[in-house]
Amino acid sequence: MDKRFSSMFGLSEAESILLLDTPLGQLPEGQSRYVAACELVNFPTEAAIQALIRAVQNPNPELDNRIVRRKSIETLGRLSAVQALPMIRDCLGDEDCYTVENAVWAIGEIGTDDAVLLEQVAQLLETPNQTYRVIIHTLAKLGYEPAVARIKTFVDDEDTTIASAAMTAIARLTGDRTPLSQVVEFLLHP
Repeated sequence: MDKRFSSMFGLSEAESILLLDTPLGQLPEGQSRYVAACELVNFPTEAAIQALIRAVQNPNPELDNRIVRRKSIETLGRLSAVQALPMIRDCLGDEDCYTVENAVWAIGEIGTDDAVLLEQVAQLLETPNQTYRVIIHTLAKLGYEPAVARIKTFVDDEDTTIASAAMTAIARLTGDRTPLSQVVEFLLHP
């Protein structure tokens, strides 16, 4: 991963963890829990991972906290934090579609061959208002062939980013490269 812009705020690991653990109403002026979650990508330690897990488990429904939860899930994915998979799995049922999207993406980054978890991700293709493109990419990346029939239902989606993701995933999972000609067509004629 390119880390050129990973440490833009110059926080130490200890400062980032302290900020991330600070309740919303008690943050010092000008400080951000979101920035702390971003900075922890630079510290692949157990302490950083546990702080990110605590942030994800914070049930505060305020928008600021939901955004921090999403970023913390993303950072756990970037850190390939296998120990966070059970908690990230729980996020697949979150009512916030962006939290679900980040959880799916993080699972793809961490990687798994757990068929039960992959099936849980695949079932999101049948759930309204999800980010289907990310779900499809993750299932293809992790080689989950049982999802092919469900992915095929998206090849004619009106959103060409979803349709092309489905076509590419089918080619990757089945070896049938026929759909790729349509993907090239999408790329040439946006």
